[in-house]
Amino acid sequence: MAGKDDCGGGAAEKEVRKVFRWFTSIMAERAWLEEQSMEGWMLRDIQKGVRYVFEKEAPVHMVYDAARFDLPKNPTRREIEEKIDLVNMAEETGWKIICHDEGQNYYLTRPWNEGEPNELYDSREDRERRAAQYRRLFTDKMQMMLWINLSMMVLSILVCMIPGTEEVGWFPVFLMVYTIFCLIVCLIMLRLGRRYEREMRLSLEEWRVMYGKKDTVTVRKPVLTVGGLERFLAKKAAEGYHIKNMRIYRFVFTKGEPGAYIYMMDTKYLTNQRRKQEGNSVFRDSRDWSGGNNDWQVQSLRDAEAAGWEFVGAVENRNILYRAKADSGAVRLNRSGGLRIVSAFGGMAVSLVICGLIGGIIGGLVGFFLG
Repeated sequence: MAGKDDCGGGAAEKEVRKVFRWFTSIMAERAWLEEQSMEGWMLRDIQKGVRYVFEKEAPVHMVYDAARFDLPKNPTRREIEEKIDLVNMAEETGWKIICHDEGQNYYLTRPWNEGEPNELYDSREDRERRAAQYRRLFTDKMQMMLWINLSMMVLSILVCMIPGTEEVGWFPVFLMVYTIFCLIVCLIMLRLGRRYEREMRLSLEEWRVMYGKKDTVTVRKPVLTVGGLERFLAKKAAEGYHIKNMRIYRFVFTKGEPGAYIYMMDTKYLTNQRRKQEGNSVFRDSRDWSGGNNDWQVQSLRDAEAAGWEFVGAVENRNILYRAKADSGAVRLNRSGGLRIVSAFGGMAVSLVICGLIGGIIGGLVGFFLG
């Protein structure tokens, strides 16, 4: 095991190919390596996380997986021995370690076997444990960046306290740029950590179904009103593109048979309006500051399905989109169209405008009284 670091031995005797690729998903990386093996390119080394070294051999369907053996600051004996246990378990089931990159991601491979688990982590519990490892990895990196940023701010205060440094005008600018850079890196680490944790809870086949290559078309279009959204989606359905999901201003369509569909958007406000008309209590939770309580969504789903609508997707705990065939007889729960700004992009735009106005008013008052 310890001698596997240099995994390029014997490469001079065979055709070698070096490919530069950058992945933000180990699952996507695994799928790509599997495709390369079926073309006869077998992985031999990974350098800096982006330089892949392959050797040409006879095409074989190989499967790949990744594992981490990094330890906490004060590891126990059990944590140290876990690497031995996992390596022994992997070898017993036919897996072989190829190499590891500078990030201590170990890559393992074995031939694909019909009817057998082709995953190194073939249980939910094991995948949850690996997902936690990667979450800790990104959390540690984010904490390191924040400590560096805090150290720079403390240093800047000390510099400003030294006599004769009042005219060092470049340092505050440098500190501001560096702080922004650190915060951006932390946000990237946070986003990647969440993505890795979410994906690594899945098997590769489950990942392929949810995130893998699909016959989809992505359209980026700002749609501000419900009426505009309904007309846009109905037009795309008539062209044979049916909505799969949407995020703010990004719409993902699957290609299918052209058809006449109608769409309906539902929200917490509209759900409460219906409950008022029926004489029922509304959904109100004073502790739900983030809008995460989904009681209204459960009620909305029941109402919509009972009226003949099909669930399409929910966006940011604010909106639920439903659809139905035009001739299905589905009963509308809410008024069609209109200028209601409850679309994914519209709500965000209104929030930004309101925040801008409030900030401008506050800034103007502060400038007026302190100027």
